[in-house]
Amino acid sequence: MYRDQQIDQDEAEQPAEQTVYAIDTKAFEASGRSFQYAVFSRLCNRGHCSFCEDGKASPTGMGTPSEMMKAIGSECSSEPDFLLPGTPITEAVFRIMIKRNNKPMTLEEVQSELTSAWASVIYLKNLSEDVLRRLLEGKNEYYIVPVGVREASGRR
Repeated sequence: MYRDQQIDQDEAEQPAEQTVYAIDTKAFEASGRSFQYAVFSRLCNRGHCSFCEDGKASPTGMGTPSEMMKAIGSECSSEPDFLLPGTPITEAVFRIMIKRNNKPMTLEEVQSELTSAWASVIYLKNLSEDVLRRLLEGKNEYYIVPVGVREASGRR
């Protein structure tokens, strides 16, 4: 009987829904900044080459944000300098989100990605949910905002 009570208590402690975050690309553009260029500037050399035609850059030198995010996810995110330990947390979250094609993410998913990327760092950063929530729910230059809720995994 105790075990059943413990399971019920564990389920009660988990929120039924979790807030998800993404980059508000419309607000990014409305601020006078180019989301397309922000993504472009995070491409690695191999990613830049994805937008070359016969060895020459395309007329704009860039693909669409969606195309470039795919290149970042498939080619650039595996580069050792994609998420260096000295990268500010909000910039790192921005890079993770564009690597995932701006798919909404929970704090737990963001935390897991950051922890994996910086697992070998000697001077660990505070990546607690509280710190991440304050960074993402406060005003930030990357326009990362809460965009909805998702049912917590493992819930029925």
